Amino acid sequence: MMSSTLSDGEAESPGSSDGSVATEVEKVVLQHPWLETSTRLGWYAKGMVYLLMGAVAVAFVWHPRIDEQASPEGALGLVASQPGGRLLLAVFGAGLVLYATWRVLSVAVIRGTSAKDHLQRVGYSFSAIFYGFLALTALSGAFRGAKPDDSYTVERVSRSMMSQSWGRGLLLVAGATIIGVGVYFVRKSLTREYVDHLHGVQPSRKANYGSARVVFVAGMVGWFGRGVVTAMVGFLVVRAAWRFDPSDASGFDRALRRVSEADYGPPVLLVAALGLITYGIYCLLSAPRREIAETPS
Repeated sequence: MMSSTLSDGEAESPGSSDGSVATEVEKVVLQHPWLETSTRLGWYAKGMVYLLMGAVAVAFVWHPRIDEQASPEGALGLVASQPGGRLLLAVFGAGLVLYATWRVLSVAVIRGTSAKDHLQRVGYSFSAIFYGFLALTALSGAFRGAKPDDSYTVERVSRSMMSQSWGRGLLLVAGATIIGVGVYFVRKSLTREYVDHLHGVQPSRKANYGSARVVFVAGMVGWFGRGVVTAMVGFLVVRAAWRFDPSDASGFDRALRRVSEADYGPPVLLVAALGLITYGIYCLLSAPRREIAETPS
């Protein structure tokens, strides 16, 4: 897998610390192929999280008042409520640790110094932090018995930020950034950029056959749906900052619930939910085809 990274990477400039770090990380992975195989398991854990998020969001269409949360933490809470839930949470937590490790390795193998390279480093880093915290949430539930909970987290953070003189402006920037991330995910769907580091998948549906075509279509639909839901969250954060009302800010769960309560809500919510489910399926199906170095997600 890493051979393509070695051959396709940008030329290392003399004295480039980025290039030397990338080379050393590649050597370690090449010498220990189990490392890439094990980190690939993290994509399976991530896929299951999004599948559960989407399933709960679908349930909103018919039962808007259900207690389950359509969020990453809510998905883990749903796992915890099943028979043998603590053991399942331990498995999920281990998988998410591996996924966060994959993101760290993805940062390390980037050689270039262009603006795009630096943006990729930032994207990978935030992804590693987010899924690292999610892994800790799962493991805490597994070993301490605490049910993972996401209720009003974004609202609490927004209220804390707005209590500071600089908080409102920072919250506006944060919301705009989240919208930008959502737009980027949609762009990945439309430009087929997500296939760049998938072995055996081409950027045209007609050029793919069998399982490769399934992965291609799932990625196109999944990235689009994930982007729409992410942009919803960003919009609500921006609106909260603009109105100076932290209760307006919402994470994944409350954003989807608000959509479900609108007149136009059910069809929009159903599309978003199916997008999340499809993204989860894409994560599961694409895991065996992945390289470590790829676009941020």
